[in-house]
Order: sequence, then C-alpha cells, then structure tokens
Amino acid sequence: MKNRNGTDLGRRRLLWGAAAGAGGVALAPILYRLQAAKLRDQGSDLQRESPYGLPAPTPDRATGLPLLKLPPDFSYTSAGWSGDPMSDGYPTPDRHDGMGVIHTGPGGDITLIRNHERGLIAPGKPMPFIGGPATPCYDNLVLPGRIAGSGGGTTALRFREGELIDARATLAGTLVNCSGGPTGFGSWLSCEEIVLRGSLIGARDHGYVFEVPAPELGPASARPIRDMGLMRHEATARDPATGLIYLTEDNGAHSGFYRFTPHDRAARIGALEAGGRLAMLKVVGRDNADLTEPEIGATFAVEWVSIPDPDADPERLEAPAPGLPKIRGAGKSGPFLQGEARGAAGFSRGEGCHYHQGVIYMVDTSGGAAGSAAVWAYQDEPAQGSDRGTLTAIFVAPDEATADSPDTIAISPRGGLLLCEDGSGRGDGNGVLGNRMLGLDATGRTFGFAENNLVLDRAPPTRSWIAPGDYRRMEFTGACFDPGGRWLFVNIQTPGITFAITGPWERGTF
Repeated sequence: MKNRNGTDLGRRRLLWGAAAGAGGVALAPILYRLQAAKLRDQGSDLQRESPYGLPAPTPDRATGLPLLKLPPDFSYTSAGWSGDPMSDGYPTPDRHDGMGVIHTGPGGDITLIRNHERGLIAPGKPMPFIGGPATPCYDNLVLPGRIAGSGGGTTALRFREGELIDARATLAGTLVNCSGGPTGFGSWLSCEEIVLRGSLIGARDHGYVFEVPAPELGPASARPIRDMGLMRHEATARDPATGLIYLTEDNGAHSGFYRFTPHDRAARIGALEAGGRLAMLKVVGRDNADLTEPEIGATFAVEWVSIPDPDADPERLEAPAPGLPKIRGAGKSGPFLQGEARGAAGFSRGEGCHYHQGVIYMVDTSGGAAGSAAVWAYQDEPAQGSDRGTLTAIFVAPDEATADSPDTIAISPRGGLLLCEDGSGRGDGNGVLGNRMLGLDATGRTFGFAENNLVLDRAPPTRSWIAPGDYRRMEFTGACFDPGGRWLFVNIQTPGITFAITGPWERGTF
C-alpha cells in the first residue's frame, strides 16, 4: 500500500487470537477474532459452506413466486412493491435503497424508514413525486419543460409479525436518497448521494443528510444538516456511547471517511440539526494515504483532521443535462478537498457503515486489488485522546466469487455480519447467478446466505405495472434486523420490493 506520492506506507500485522464466545456466534467484536496471519497463508480461499445450508428457490408467502433463494426452513413475505398503494393513499415510490429499523411500538410492531434513490424527474414521468401535499418536502425544484421536481425521499413501513400493516411517505423533495443509518432514538438519517447547487437557479442545494423520525414520533422537519457536509453521501453510523456519527462518501477514488461531532449530543429527535464539527480520517504520520488496495489484516493508527467549511463547493460544477445550467457537482467534494489539503486518506467507494460493540464497520465497495470490496473496522483509542483510533482491514475480497461489490452491511443482535452485493451478477457458464447476501464469519471468510432469484415471466397478479424481466442482477440493499433478531428486512432495488425473512437463525451466526 502506498501514499499518493508512491511511498511505501509499511504495514504491521494485527494479531488476533481470542477464541469465539459461547456457541461461536457473538462478535465481541469480530475485529479481535479474525486470524489475519492464517488467512494470508490461505491465499484466496476465503469462502466456506453456509452453516444454514445451501440456498434454494423458495416461494414467497405473499405471491407464491420463487423470488429468493434461501436456506432450508427459511421463509419470507414480499411487501411494499413499487406502485403498491400506501396507507396514505399514494403509490409506493420505486428504487428502494437504504433502510433501518428505527422504532418498536406497542405489541412489538416494528417501524422502518426506507430510502428511495430517485433523482431529478422529467415532466410526465410515472410516479414522479413521493407522497402528497401533506408530506414534508425540502425542495420543489422546477425547470419548465425539463425538470418537474426532486424525486427522492423516504417512506415508513410498519410490520407486525413479518406482515406489512402500514406504509406512508415521510420525506419528499430530496434527491438520490441512497443510504443512511438509524440514530438509535427513533429516527433515521437519510443521505443524498448527489451534489447539486440548486441555489444558483433559485431552488435549494442538494447533497445533505436529513433526519426522518418514525411517523408515530412526529413529522420530519425537512431541514438539511449542513454541517454533515455537502457531498455524495452514502451511509451513517452513530456511536451511542459518544454520540459521534460516522459518514461514508461514495465518490469514486475521491471518497473520504468522516466523523461528525454534534454540538448537542442529546439522544433526541432534532438535536442533530443544531449542527456540529466535521472531520476526515487521516493515517498518522502519512499524508494522503491511499487506502484503496489494502491487504487483509493491514492496520493503521489514524486521527481526524478538521473540515472548516462542510458546505464548500465541489471541485467543479457541470450541467446535469444538455442545455441546463452548470449546477451539478463533479470531481472532488468540498469536504474532501479540505481534508486532502490536511493530509487525509482516500478510499475507493465508501458505502455501508454500521456500529456494533464499540466498533464502526465500513465497506469500501471497490476496495482491494481485485476491486471487489474491502471491509474496514474503526475503533477509538481513548488513551490517545478522542481524535485518535485504529483502522483495520478485516476483509478484502480476492475475487467476485468471494464477494461481488457488497454495499450494505448489517449486523444481527447475535453479532452476525451480513453483506449485500451490488455487483453485476455472476455467471457460472450456464446462466446468471443472482446477487447475494453474504455472511462474513469470525475467520474472515464469506458464505452465501441468500440469492436474488427474481425472474418475472409476466407481471405479478394485481401488479400489472411491474415489467416482466430477469432482475437477478439487481442489488440487495437496506438489510437490517429487528431488535430481537427474529426478522431480517431487505430490499431489491429494482423493480422495488421489500422482504421480511425469518427462519432458524440459531444454526449460524445471524
């Protein structure tokens, strides 16, 4: 691994030796139980058989169609298809993306917030808006004859025993809401994965993070948290012990890893809108370290450098379409430029981010020499002060058979680590193999838990608007577990479906 001037960074091995906890299930955390030296000796042999059994086509309890491949004795129900009428009377938006369980209500009802990664919409496009006049809305951007509005936003889903019982729009007028993360106090941080200086044409700027509460706790304010930065945001993870929030950036080779320190660290809805301080990760003693191709087990002492102006302009602005003004951000983001000037590190494509037992896990979707993915783990080092920590590459995919560009990362209450692929769909010589949900075990090996098996010869019954087709190459995204670990919720982005999965989790690590 080298910095951007070609200097050898030098690596030191991190030795893990702690045995697995009771039953070999709980990650306490996984960072300390990976055996990096042993894995290096195994070369590219980072796959194993699933402890749950071989996934096979499994009928959906709602439609009877074999939409997923799951292990024996697992079952699921599909719900919230694009176009389905919601409880508020509006159609379910398409392009399902990041999602999180944010609230548990009376009787065990589970509320999730789901992102919709929708961009600028042209006049006449089907299902152009999320919700209606009563839905909290950030921006009604209009360019006559060209752009009718901002198409992204969020919806809320309430499940009871794996069945969808309520769905409604919760935020509109945002753009490319890709992922985000739960706050832990009844709300979801929804992230825009775009930079758009709409203020140059009398609209609003885009490229921010928005807090969205569970509907039973109140409406979203539709106010951006500007101090979290103007960038192509991806995901967030909040450390409940410190109140700090970690953020990933999905901007190709110009992607940073950030930390937000709120002015108000109270665990309550609205506190984050008071703003805070943004910082970017830097390798101690190494300016502009290039962390795009780590070796598994590589570990670095890191620190955080200040981003004085989180809302700064990007490297340049371009027209989003021919004939339109130059309002769309391109090149390096404003926060990245400031961090780079202070020696901060760069990644390939920051994606999923998750907190578990004092560790922040982050996925670099294109990381590693093969460009198939790297998973990093960050821990604070309190003895070194609040601005120091350790960053470790706990997994690096040697090829797409091991992991094909995972995006979402989720950790079950039992400590099992799940990755959702966003690859192109693998081929075995006999046809397409769908994107998978992968387990990552405590020795750093992956196993296939589930597979996208979504092939529609015709539109599903009562859903004539869903186009027939082979959707197996479409990504799994938004994976999250309920607090009791009984239900796994996940989306397939296109044509847009949410699934509730359950089964004998005790057979493995989930």
